[in-house]
Amino acid sequence: MSETPDLRKIEQTIKRMTPEQFSALCAELGLVEDLLGKTRDEQITTLVGMSPNLNRVTRAVRHVWPEAFEPPPIKPRREFRLPIGPAIGLLALIAIIVAGIWIVSSAINANSAEIVDYRVTAPPVPTQVVLIGLRTATFTPTPTRTFTPTPTNTPDIPGTLTATYAPTATPTRTPTRTPRATLTGTRVTRTLTNTPPPTPAVRIVYPVVILNRPASGTIVEAARVFQMRWIVPGLSGLNPDERYRLRIRQDQQVVSDRVTANNWWDWGGAPNGTPGAYNWSVAVVKVDEAGEVVGVISPESERWTITWQ
Repeated sequence: MSETPDLRKIEQTIKRMTPEQFSALCAELGLVEDLLGKTRDEQITTLVGMSPNLNRVTRAVRHVWPEAFEPPPIKPRREFRLPIGPAIGLLALIAIIVAGIWIVSSAINANSAEIVDYRVTAPPVPTQVVLIGLRTATFTPTPTRTFTPTPTNTPDIPGTLTATYAPTATPTRTPTRTPRATLTGTRVTRTLTNTPPPTPAVRIVYPVVILNRPASGTIVEAARVFQMRWIVPGLSGLNPDERYRLRIRQDQQVVSDRVTANNWWDWGGAPNGTPGAYNWSVAVVKVDEAGEVVGVISPESERWTITWQ
């Protein structure tokens, strides 16, 4: 029996699958491909997160693609050999050609006579005297421009105006001080009571939960054990303070409330042992350190119907 690959190797193998192989893998695991996410990476992350049993995922991958986890074939090592024999022959041929050229060149230079250095001297050219007369340039001075100052306009005031201000005396008001009344009574001492801190506020941070199986309208036997499954698009795992809350209702009344960290719940037998028609829904909630629900952080899913006989 072959060894089960690790989670990282399984994700890499699924990414190398063709679209047809990935669709066949989703069908093998009982998942809806369009509900896993918009992109292939989101779909693979959701698929792996919804399948905690790696042995089952590995068997499904090998059933769709038998050679998925097989190691690649080992390529034979290529040996590189230097052509020593042909290289030595080529060097010998070059040496023979060079030796032949040197022998022929020596034979030609031995019978050559000494060449006399003969130089032709050009006759002297008579020098012609050239007289250059210098002309003195005459510069005409540029007249200097004189600026005439503009006279300053002096306002024509017809006379001298003198203003006389006579202040009016204002009477000073003398305030009368009224004595404050003396307060008598018993001093009240306030006792502070420790008030528990308010519950932290929560808000919607995840999309609506999508129910997967069993389909709405399913009829099961009262003693049969089956599994309820759901997914949250784009969510691969919950934080430590987050849980899924599964609720079973009958006649709009909650008859069963379950909290789990997994995206499935194994159910056996009718709620409270009473057969009949029920509906179920799932939402993501935040819990405190004691595991108590403190708020809902995703919209509640649709309510699907199950009938226990």
